Amino acid sequence: MTHGERRAAPPVPSALLLLRGGTDEVRGWARKGLLPVFVVPGVTWTLVVPAAEPVAAPPYDDPVALLGGRPVPSRLRPSLCVVADGPRAVVAVHEAARRAVQRWLVWGEGTGLTRVEGLPHAPAGLLAEAAAARGLASRDRLRDALAPDGRRAVDVADDVLRALALPGAGVLLGAVRADELPDAERVDPSEDVVARFDDFVAHEADLAAQLDER
Repeated sequence: MTHGERRAAPPVPSALLLLRGGTDEVRGWARKGLLPVFVVPGVTWTLVVPAAEPVAAPPYDDPVALLGGRPVPSRLRPSLCVVADGPRAVVAVHEAARRAVQRWLVWGEGTGLTRVEGLPHAPAGLLAEAAAARGLASRDRLRDALAPDGRRAVDVADDVLRALALPGAGVLLGAVRADELPDAERVDPSEDVVARFDDFVAHEADLAAQLDER
């Protein structure tokens, strides 16, 4: 790359993850996954954003599932995964308690806040508590961010980040590039982890083929 040349922009992500842990801990966690990510340190939160396509083949190549559905150890929680999924904005909240389950706040275009059958519900107050957004002003901003109006889901996801003063505002909109944030670094999955996963997938495929032959 020549001096002054701008790096090629990574694809605009549809999800980002906020973890309560230091860069070293988050880097170690990311290397055990299947998704290349940018890790951006902060004072309170470490921001994790997809950097490229997953290294796994279909049907294990959904970056949102690999980021928001992957278990987060209690030492890196509370965690918040903010997703702009077509007409829906979703925040997955995982509290710090060891036995806590992941809960989901879902906002839909034309409907506002809604519940999805089968997903444990996260009320807005739980989101504010996990984000350490104390005081009526913060909760009022969050209420306004979740209002059922004519905004796109991606705008609502961004408004939630801004209302709670969380890192990552502008990233889901493509207005901010994660790789250009201060001290951002790319972390790729460990080759050993990828090799073990590929072996597992191949083994499962062999078993499925044997069952089909019976």
